[in-house]
Amino acid sequence: MRGNPSKAKTIQEIAFAAYTNHPQGMEAGLEAVSYYDPPNLTYPFGSYICVVDVDKGTGEIKIRRFVAVDDCGNIINPMIVEGQIHGGLTMGLAPAMYEEISYDEVGNIQGGSFMDYLVPTAVETPKWETDKTCTPSPHHPLGAKGVGESATVGAPAAIANSVVDALWHLGVRHIDIPITPAKVWKCLRDHGVTD
Repeated sequence: MRGNPSKAKTIQEIAFAAYTNHPQGMEAGLEAVSYYDPPNLTYPFGSYICVVDVDKGTGEIKIRRFVAVDDCGNIINPMIVEGQIHGGLTMGLAPAMYEEISYDEVGNIQGGSFMDYLVPTAVETPKWETDKTCTPSPHHPLGAKGVGESATVGAPAAIANSVVDALWHLGVRHIDIPITPAKVWKCLRDHGVTD
């Protein structure tokens, strides 16, 4: 910008000058667009371990401990990454234990509200234990990778596997998600467990 460089400018003055008083040979404006097309994809990954308690009287599942270790390459903003992981884990908890769209025999959705389609809140969400490893991506100029999707994909499998593992001694090898207390209770009864 032309003028007295020692005089402090407000953001409004800078924005106005970017359109009216820009250096010769430059375009007016504050917009900038840049695209990065990597030569290959960047793959984050993680490892998730879940420990559950199953109430044999009610079929209720309680997550006692959940440990998530993610590798999203070089981390640019640690607080955003932590939030992405926590959000992804909660999004993974949802289909594993709560969210279900059920249909009748002709394809009509049977649930009509969030009373039927359960979304986990802070009350249902366990205390996530998180950590990170770092393998820089060779396909990104900063060595960064994505992060939010890893936890979303890994959490449901870890939760479902932990419930099946808790019931393995009964001969249980699979339970469809969402693993609700009613499904677990029926599974327990079908395998001879009573109060």
